[in-house]
Amino acid sequence: GLGTLDPASGKFANAGTIGAPVLAELNHGAVVLNYDRGECVDAAALDAAMATGQVRYAAIDADLFSHAETGKLSGPMVPYLALARKYPGRLELLPHAAADTDHFSRVEGAKQAVDQIFDVIQFKSVTNLKGDLPAGYSNAGARTVACVGSVSAADLARAAPESAGLRQGAETMAAIWGALETAADEARRDEIIARHGAALVKSFNTYATNMRKLGLEGPWR
Repeated sequence: GLGTLDPASGKFANAGTIGAPVLAELNHGAVVLNYDRGECVDAAALDAAMATGQVRYAAIDADLFSHAETGKLSGPMVPYLALARKYPGRLELLPHAAADTDHFSRVEGAKQAVDQIFDVIQFKSVTNLKGDLPAGYSNAGARTVACVGSVSAADLARAAPESAGLRQGAETMAAIWGALETAADEARRDEIIARHGAALVKSFNTYATNMRKLGLEGPWR
């Protein structure tokens, strides 16, 4: 977090915590990942570290706002805009928007980020490579979190081992919906709902949850 705000200076207690002293302790050619609160990184110190190669690559996550009428930009990402132009391909700017939603992908994105870091540390396997692949490391290709972007043939292939459970759920739903569709009268429909309504809703929720976990939610590409 940013800590408390100093009314006199207008700055937060933890602003600039990742400054020159911290960056100097990193291995030469290090990567700086900031997932939140861009103010915690000292932009001027980061500029100096990137100029010398102390920091090879950086990603900064912060808010960026544009005035509706004037187009003037404001927010904690502004100091990094010039650095992105100065170091093309080396500085990734991540507009801080994920916290504005409770979408399933928010948690999944955090999990994937941690998994990717451990893959690099434990197995020297790099997912979503940026820049050149370091010697001795393998490229694991690109990957998005579940429910972000389109569904591909590869996504379906990965889900194939789970098809038996999905098929069973789909068949249960189809049977109950079919019975409701062909019910002779309202009394028969109410009887079906009373007997099988809970099973229908449970099957649907289970099916939807599994489809989401498998990354099969979204348009086909």
